Amino acid sequence: MSKKRADGLIQRQVTIRGKRKVFYGRTDREINRKIAAYTEGIERGRLFSEIADEWENEHFPTLSPTTLKGYGPALKRAVEEFGDLPAKQITPKHISLFLQRFAARGYALKTVKTQLLVINLTMQHAVLSGDCDYNPAAAVPIPKGLKKTRRELPTVDEIQKVKDSVDCTFGLFAFFILYTGCRRGEALALTYEDIDRENMVVHVTKSVYYSSNDPKIKSTKTEAGCRDIILLDVLADKLPKSRNKKRPLFANEQGEYYHHSHFQRMWKKYLAETGMQITPHQLRHAYATILYEAGIKDKDAQDLLGHANIQTTRDIYTHITNNRRAETAALLNAATKR
Repeated sequence: MSKKRADGLIQRQVTIRGKRKVFYGRTDREINRKIAAYTEGIERGRLFSEIADEWENEHFPTLSPTTLKGYGPALKRAVEEFGDLPAKQITPKHISLFLQRFAARGYALKTVKTQLLVINLTMQHAVLSGDCDYNPAAAVPIPKGLKKTRRELPTVDEIQKVKDSVDCTFGLFAFFILYTGCRRGEALALTYEDIDRENMVVHVTKSVYYSSNDPKIKSTKTEAGCRDIILLDVLADKLPKSRNKKRPLFANEQGEYYHHSHFQRMWKKYLAETGMQITPHQLRHAYATILYEAGIKDKDAQDLLGHANIQTTRDIYTHITNNRRAETAALLNAATKR
């Protein structure tokens, strides 16, 4: 029932789907239009863009800057594609066709996976908030035939140079990655109390990430990332000792964690002094090569490398196998031409 207010507006309270809602207007016709539009909106459901905004506000503050670098652009692309559609109208076919078009633009497998993951998480939020009855992204496969981006393995000469240049600027850091396989952030987060010389292991429990330029500490990338790595004799002999067990193993002049820009300068200086062009992640793969050549089984290598998925380790081992096969073929061809 409508009633007129002192300011001249008409007020009407109605119950729609069990919820009381008050509408205001200058005429009954205007209020009727507002009620019809509101009811239509309920029937239609919230737009994907509305749900994406809500999910972003809730979820993004919990993510590390590294993860945000992938999630941010992926969510923006998803909103551009589906933003004006009611979430309940989005089907697996919609998402599949979008991924196929996206993949056809030459994006690598990892980027396409991230794109689908972000759509999946957004639609999952829609289900939990009551906007959809099911998640259409859950049924969508990754398009086949996508290229995998691979970092080349360091050459035998580069690995030898890392061994020989431990006394160069930041040479110990490169040497450490080579003989532990730690991720860059994991190595930078280590303190002297993580170096267990009694049991000859390195305790990996945390990682450094950067907010702007400042170092922040978080738990390891995955539960599998929390692990003990064998402290090899060749590395233990090179590592310094400190009475301050809380001091970072790789610290700046103030005994604190490196800021991002400082780390970048140190690494560039190391590359300039050695004449190499390698990354810490390539040295992590060089450690995998050491494990492979030592006959370490892929399951044990998975534990040492901190891979959550055994397939990741097997892919690296396959890459090493193929690389070695190509090197062997080159040597055989050279020998038979003499």
